[in-house]
Amino acid sequence: MGFILLFILFPVLEKIFPMRPQKTFRKGFATDLAYYFLTSLSRHLVIIPLSLIALASSHLRFGGLHQWMAELPLSVRFGAALVVGEIGFYWGHRCMHRVSYLWRFHAVHHSAEEMDWLINTRAHPVDILCTRLCGYAPLYLLGLAQPSGNQVDMIPALVALVGSMWGYFIHSNVKWRLGILESLVATPAFHHW
Repeated sequence: MGFILLFILFPVLEKIFPMRPQKTFRKGFATDLAYYFLTSLSRHLVIIPLSLIALASSHLRFGGLHQWMAELPLSVRFGAALVVGEIGFYWGHRCMHRVSYLWRFHAVHHSAEEMDWLINTRAHPVDILCTRLCGYAPLYLLGLAQPSGNQVDMIPALVALVGSMWGYFIHSNVKWRLGILESLVATPAFHHW
């Protein structure tokens, strides 16, 4: 169902606001479609290490930090989690580019000849695991995710949803400029550069 919604939204945006002329079923589309489903399965690889991090952080006491985080309104924790998660994802992504051993896994993402929204999912499982851990682990360690440890917390799911949609957007073939926001976060213009 998620793929159908993405396939309705992004190709329409790419036809109305194209950065460059390109067919919807471009060269490599079938490969990226396969990566979409592989990536959907690969994202579950992060569950075990994140569960261990969540368990460990729930037993650690950081001078009342987790308690303080638990008392914050959900909207404040969510905003902070987006910022902290994005910083972690940035450093994870940067390591994928800088560390030669990791680059061979991340190079899969950069192997496409034409770029659109579906390129977001072209990733090796090791790339997904490393980058996701860098983004989500700080949420648990700082108490932004599961601060009280005894209830279901929506923060990781919300960060994943926003991050996933932003990932599709920044890889899309759209000619949108986002002004000052472009100096703070990755945008389609940056990715196509």
